[in-house]
Amino acid sequence: MSNIFIVGTRAQLIKVAPVIYFFEKEQLPVIFLLTGQHRDTMQDLIDEFKIQAEPIHLIKNNKEHSNILSLLGWLPKIFQLLTNYLKNFKNANVFVHGDTLTTLASALSAKLTNNRVIHLESGLTSNKLLSPFPEEIIRRIVFRTTNIACCPTQKDFDHMQKYYPNTTALNTFGNTILDSINLLNITKKNVFDSTNTIVVSIHRFQNIYNQERLNNIAKMLHTLSQKYILNFVLHPATEKKLRKFDLFNNLEENKRIHLLPRMTYQNFLTLALNSEVVITDGGSNQEELAFFGHPTVILRDSTERQDGIGYNAILINETPILIDFILSKNFLKLKKNRSNLKNSPSKIITNYFQTSKK
Repeated sequence: MSNIFIVGTRAQLIKVAPVIYFFEKEQLPVIFLLTGQHRDTMQDLIDEFKIQAEPIHLIKNNKEHSNILSLLGWLPKIFQLLTNYLKNFKNANVFVHGDTLTTLASALSAKLTNNRVIHLESGLTSNKLLSPFPEEIIRRIVFRTTNIACCPTQKDFDHMQKYYPNTTALNTFGNTILDSINLLNITKKNVFDSTNTIVVSIHRFQNIYNQERLNNIAKMLHTLSQKYILNFVLHPATEKKLRKFDLFNNLEENKRIHLLPRMTYQNFLTLALNSEVVITDGGSNQEELAFFGHPTVILRDSTERQDGIGYNAILINETPILIDFILSKNFLKLKKNRSNLKNSPSKIITNYFQTSKK
């Protein structure tokens, strides 16, 4: 039985890497495909997690796709390449992750070529069709193609059983990102709390593609910089939009705002844990910081993930409210203890396929 892991983005690789690690540890066959949706630091992540399988790059010398037009041109091309590749297999396990355009293209290609779709981080839903966009739409399409849904929580497991009864649901009792933290031995005791620093990571469609919205976010950062040092880790798409809307130079000239390139997973998480609070719109950040109990403000109106909500994390979508929350230091109430990893989600997934192989 062939096990084909298809990865397109950094966030996907961070969460798929521990599954590949345990598959390789148990000597289960692994084929590792990269679609090229992201290119920056992907090899660094492969090295960090010591993935042995040689990645197959479906598109050679590909630049990262960080805007809508680029992605729209890339999507049909990668769909065709995936279909041509997967038609050489019969009933292979095709592992797709999450809710990206790579997930969509991979799941549809696997279904079209009569292979089995294994959806990692399955069952998540915001219950709002257009929020987040386009992730929620992608998830709902992928759910319909899925043969085996690996669900990180009981809620996700119940959702798949109720609405997709023809899909086999597997409760992994946690997100595989917990294994990523464990494998890299990232611990809070290795870092110190640095006062008056904030880490910022923003890349969601709703936050960066609307000029007025991004302008308000930039104003918020300037206001917060009067009291804090801000480490703003830039996604390529975020930097492009900041430049397009003439916001980048003002941020760069502010000596209390450090514009940082995207970095390796271990370095980013260490930077985040060295801050007083993290402002993010990323689901992965929400999950990993919940594990550490680190104060987190999620710049969104809703989230499909429950990790940390009401514990170490809070949803705030309006920038004036967020400014007041930070300046009044209400985020200090969000500081909690680190969790313990009771189960290994990646081992649960590996054991399932190891058993089914026998």
